[in-house]
Order: sequence, then structure tokens, then C-alpha cells
Amino acid sequence: MKTTFVKGFHILLFAAFTFCSGEVSAQMHPRWYYEAGWQFNIPVATDFAAASSGRGFYFDGGYYLTRNISFGGFLNYHSNSERVPRSIYTSGTASVSTDQMQSVLQLPFGMSLRYRFAERTWQPYVSAKLGANYSEAASVLRTGRLEDTSWGFYASPEIGVNIFPFRDKWFGFNLAAYYSYATNRSSALGARIDGLNNVGLRIGITF
Repeated sequence: MKTTFVKGFHILLFAAFTFCSGEVSAQMHPRWYYEAGWQFNIPVATDFAAASSGRGFYFDGGYYLTRNISFGGFLNYHSNSERVPRSIYTSGTASVSTDQMQSVLQLPFGMSLRYRFAERTWQPYVSAKLGANYSEAASVLRTGRLEDTSWGFYASPEIGVNIFPFRDKWFGFNLAAYYSYATNRSSALGARIDGLNNVGLRIGITF
């Protein structure tokens, strides 16, 4: 089920990006922007799937209400996983000894507000993102899989810069750093997740 969900989401994101990039190429509207790229994520303050990971991507889009302030939306995906050595887990009078692979999948989406400091070749900006976060926490064992899904509130400040190296300035590169927090609560074998904290980097393209 999880594999089907991720594949379907990949197709949806690709279709959205293809549509948006085609629209921008046709209209070249200076107030609209679209960004998509690779995401590197580092979990913070957690003992569950705490290893950093580059298995993620992001998509942002928006409209500049003024020369500096924009309102838009975002959609991200990320997966972190970590192998845990064999341990003994006890619940009541039952115990089990096993190793496991811990994994956390996150799918936040929502609205964003951005302020850019300049409208030049280098365009630094700050943004705030608010929305919802879908999460899957899983313990993968040799004999099966324990999984817990949850929804939570998502908030993320971001600092970044868009670089337009070409004269027409309709195509460029996006670099950003972010912190995110989601209120998701989940439990898995031998662990409980009480909120998701992350820091990370984004590298992509912008139109």
C-alpha cells in the first residue's frame, strides 16, 4: 500500500510540475514563480529513524502580490530510515528479541508567505510555510511490518536565494535552508514519536 501511495504521489507531482513549467514558458508572467528540486533532511530531537537522508523533493509555487511579497503553496516529500541492532522489546509479560529498520515518511503541504529582498540576478528571500503533514512511522522486522499513520499541523521558516544567471531571468536556480516542526504523534516497536523536528537543505530550479 505504501509503495502504491508513493508511486501515485510521484506521478501527481510530475504532472503538476510539467503543467506549471509549461504554463510559465508560455506566459512568462513576471509575478508567478515555480520551484522544484531535491531535498536533504536531518531529523532533530528524536531517537526514531534519526539518520539524515537525501530521499526527498519539494515543489513551491506562488504569486507576487507586490514587488517583494508573495503568497503561494507548497508540497514536500521526504523519507528517513535507520537500521537498529538487535534488542529486546517488552510489552506487559511478552518480550521479543529482534533487529529492525525504522522509517518515517513525511508529506507536508499547505500555504506559504514569502518576502524577497531584491529583484536582481541574486534574489535572497525569507518565507514562512503553514499547513498539514501526513506521516507514516514504521518498524520493519524480518517477519513483518508495524506501521502507524498520523496527521499533524506543520510550520516551517525558510531562508533562501534564487539565482538567475541568464539575461531574460525566467529560469534560474533555487538554494534554501529550512527548519520544520509537525505535531504528528505516532508509536512503533519500542519507540514513540511526539512531534517531528527537522532541518535541511533544498537545491532546485526556479521559473
